[in-house]
Amino acid sequence: MSDTQNTPNEDAPQERRGFFTRRGLLGTGGLATAVVFGKGLVDASSASAAPAYVPAQLHVKDAHFGTTVRRITRAATTGSAVRILPIDRAKFQVGATFDLRVEATGVDPETTKVVVKVSDGQGPAPLLSPAPVRTSSAPDSVEVTFKNLLYPAAGTYRIAAAVTSLNGSAAQEVVHEVVLSEAKGEKAKNVIFFLGDGMGQAAITGARILSKGIVQGKYSALLEMDTMEHRGNVTTSGMDSIATDSANSMSAYMTGHKSAVNAMGVYPGNSEDPAASPHVETMAEVLKRARGMSIGIVTTAEVQDATPAAVFAHTRRRSEYVSIMDQALEPGQMPDVFMGGGRATFLPQSEKGSRRKDDRNLIEEFKDKGFAYAGTRTELAAVMAAGTPDKLLGTFTLGHLNVYLDRQVTPDPKVLGDFPDQPGLVEMTKAALKVLEKNDEGFFLMVEGASIDKSEHPLDGPRAVYDTIELDQALAAAKEWAKDRDDTLVVITADHNHAMSIAGTHTLSKEGSPARQQNGVYADAGFPTYVDSDGDGFPDDPNPDVQLFFGWSNHPDHPDDFAHNAVLAQPALEDPVTERAYPNPARDPGSVVQIGNLPLEETNCVHTVEDVFIGASGPGSQGFATLLDNTEVFHAICAAIGLQIPTYSLKGTAGRLAETEVAATAAPASAPAATTGALVS
Repeated sequence: MSDTQNTPNEDAPQERRGFFTRRGLLGTGGLATAVVFGKGLVDASSASAAPAYVPAQLHVKDAHFGTTVRRITRAATTGSAVRILPIDRAKFQVGATFDLRVEATGVDPETTKVVVKVSDGQGPAPLLSPAPVRTSSAPDSVEVTFKNLLYPAAGTYRIAAAVTSLNGSAAQEVVHEVVLSEAKGEKAKNVIFFLGDGMGQAAITGARILSKGIVQGKYSALLEMDTMEHRGNVTTSGMDSIATDSANSMSAYMTGHKSAVNAMGVYPGNSEDPAASPHVETMAEVLKRARGMSIGIVTTAEVQDATPAAVFAHTRRRSEYVSIMDQALEPGQMPDVFMGGGRATFLPQSEKGSRRKDDRNLIEEFKDKGFAYAGTRTELAAVMAAGTPDKLLGTFTLGHLNVYLDRQVTPDPKVLGDFPDQPGLVEMTKAALKVLEKNDEGFFLMVEGASIDKSEHPLDGPRAVYDTIELDQALAAAKEWAKDRDDTLVVITADHNHAMSIAGTHTLSKEGSPARQQNGVYADAGFPTYVDSDGDGFPDDPNPDVQLFFGWSNHPDHPDDFAHNAVLAQPALEDPVTERAYPNPARDPGSVVQIGNLPLEETNCVHTVEDVFIGASGPGSQGFATLLDNTEVFHAICAAIGLQIPTYSLKGTAGRLAETEVAATAAPASAPAATTGALVS
């Protein structure tokens, strides 16, 4: 997918004079209820306050700007306060490791005393390491962190923390639920987890219409995701907001714990250091450690992007691509199959396009660890033809892979640039399965259709739908692989919903101006005229005479003629001077400017809060036939495979405490071997 920079034409002042935003029209007499765009004057339904148009060099703004580069800050507090992480009602697998942190704010670090107590319903529970890490991330804060704790048995545990200092005192209690997974019926040996990023019901319905066809109101066939053995829904909110991003929503699937926008594999702590938040064990870590399973990651995004990274990584800031990439080389986190885009983070700084600030070449480092490498579709085929490798790395572009439409249907050398030979999701999935099936202990494979979301953000329905079809065909390949086996759980879901809906059809040949008059609703909608002459499941032409009419529940001010765009065009661009969004003058020039409903700095539509679909087939799939909180998806997977995590590190309680006191000075390096009631000061 190409996000080319678009700027006003400085040599065509008449075009610039015809480009107004809402405030530019206020108080202008008869023009107060109109928007002029390009050369056309069209009616506007409303005109709300916006900054005056500044003809600066408008540029593309990352749709995930608010989540990838947002500054990490801690909430302001009045007086002393204390917070325990993991949060109240957090749920754990027996034996899964986590960091326990007590954060005190509004305190005097020099006189702060923190007392932490753990009980299990029967009395004090000796689980605490006697030598926590004590930090102070701000002049009025103290953090006490116990690293790599685990709960040794199922049950309910209560954590109580009390903080005192010259500035005052505060206390908090949280309750943690700990479960031991037991499979109901046959256990799954393998798990294949499909994630359609931003794949709401509109994307699924659109994919079914385009791929399978609909005649007199009945579909000619169903998608693979429509025929899963069990179906349910997932709620997607994070611990900090009802509206999630991909990092913390995928992290919930991969850890069983809530997190915050921008974060994965951690509970968001006080520190602005993205590496300093307390960890929870990820799917990759726990399955490698407890079961010796192989881990595979296949994505059409950069392999360091939020969804693939959440399988194994820990960070408070999802944009820390270099740190995320370096974590992938740690033995306990390393995937055995790792394919997608993101080559920029592998290359040393001396190479063109590198994102790194050092001379490390991670492609070579992965090769040194036994990985076969492919950099193109052709090379991937050659690697697999030469004999299935034990480990496989593929980086096929510097950034994200191009969307299916731009890769396969209407390939444009200007869009594909230096990467015309990219594999598709089906090819990568099949290759991954061949590599991973070699492990007799089983595997976990995550396959992401990333650009459903990346197309929906810029209001591009056709590209989102074609990528949904591609994800469904990858699912078909996985179901085919698993059909003669009884040991593989296949799951498909989305991490969050999106703003896209389908309201009817848009007819190019229909007379009417503005373009909205070509939209058909109710009986006027009829049926679209997409044609799939070669039967590959993808319409030959994404721009037929009668096509889907996509609507959007949230959006910036943007021009829209409602027809397919041959080249992806951002709906709005940012003026870096005002940091405000303005309709993109190069997108559908002459068309109606749709008045937005988002904050004035937003250039793309945003995620929505509605539940998403989940489907599952194979052993344990019945556990998904309900309404699940997103954290429960992790536990449902653990139940399907009958995960039993070793707890040998806690067979003895010597050196562990049920109650610990940490004084103003740093905690000592060692403490008496005690099981209950001991104090450390």
